[in-house]
Amino acid sequence: MLLPQPVTSSLSDHEFCVSLKLQPQDACFAGHFDGLPVLAGVIQVGWVFGFAEQMLERRFEFLGLASNKFLQLVRPPVTLQLTVQYQRDQGRLKFVYRMPNGVCSRGAINVRELS
Repeated sequence: MLLPQPVTSSLSDHEFCVSLKLQPQDACFAGHFDGLPVLAGVIQVGWVFGFAEQMLERRFEFLGLASNKFLQLVRPPVTLQLTVQYQRDQGRLKFVYRMPNGVCSRGAINVRELS
C-alpha cells in the first residue's frame, strides 16, 4: 500500500505520530466516492499497519482487528494526525486518527512481529 508523505513525525521505541495533509486529488480518495471524496476505513487501517512497519522498523503479520470505531467522515482537504502505540506484550497496534475537530477513528490491530 502506498503511504502518504508525512508532514511531520515523531517517534519513540514503541509509539509514533505522523501528520498527514490530504487533498481531494490524492490517490487515497480515488473512487470513494465521485463528487464526495471520503477516506475509506480500509485505507486508514492499512496506513496504520504500513506506517508501523516503516516507523518502528519492524515487520508484522496482520492477525485481524481487535477493535475499530469510525466516528467521523474524513473529507479533503484535511490534516490528519495518526498516533500509533505498539503494545508488544499484547501483540497489538493501538491507533487514533485525529482531525482539527476531534477524533475521527480509533482502534487496535492484532499483530505478530516477524523476525
